[in-house]
Amino acid sequence: LSKHFQLFDKNSIAVTVDDGDISFYNYMFPLLKQRNIPAILFIITELIDTNIPFWWDELVYLLGDAEGEKKVWEVKSWLNKDRVEYLEKLRELSDKPRLEQVQLTTEQLLEMQQAGVIIANHSHTHPMFDKCTAEELKQELQNSKAFFQKHGLNGYELLAYPNGNVNLLAEEIAKQEGIKYAFLFDHQLSDLSGNPYRISRLSVTDQISIGKMRFILSGFHSKLLPLRKKLYNMLKR
Repeated sequence: LSKHFQLFDKNSIAVTVDDGDISFYNYMFPLLKQRNIPAILFIITELIDTNIPFWWDELVYLLGDAEGEKKVWEVKSWLNKDRVEYLEKLRELSDKPRLEQVQLTTEQLLEMQQAGVIIANHSHTHPMFDKCTAEELKQELQNSKAFFQKHGLNGYELLAYPNGNVNLLAEEIAKQEGIKYAFLFDHQLSDLSGNPYRISRLSVTDQISIGKMRFILSGFHSKLLPLRKKLYNMLKR
């Protein structure tokens, strides 16, 4: 990991992490704090101070690994109300005990904020914004804003669209509800002169090699991926 962080030291990089899994506090936060690396943690406000699981983890739990993983991607393409109704029905029909998941606490968020981590907005319940109505979008952002204000958190105006999904309606509602900058999940180098409501990000995991990390940060990896996919599809025919 030390070599990975040396790359961060040599480049103008901010680490952004979505969802607010407890592992960020337990593992990533101490490393970032030690290295004084800027970071933004995008949280799902409904889950803070609870044992409510991420909805996609619950879906996998209820359906089983193979079927559940496949279903998550399908459900992300549905209208938000259909996703909500489907999950409610699954819970009612399942004989499994309710899944519980340890989530971040307000106290932990304030500790990280005090240390320099920006605690930012990833919506209230993590719907796909391009599958929401205007009213659903307003409710999501108003609920998350109320949480930020209540607990003295400073990053409401920074939004990462859940799953990176956005359309013109979602962008307009975000502006109306006081969002200043919004982030995608598109694995592209960011153009700082571009649309502040469509800020690109590069995607990495904790399993990535130092060589691949360097390649991704160069920007060439994101350019190569579409060509690889195109070639793969051609060979499949």
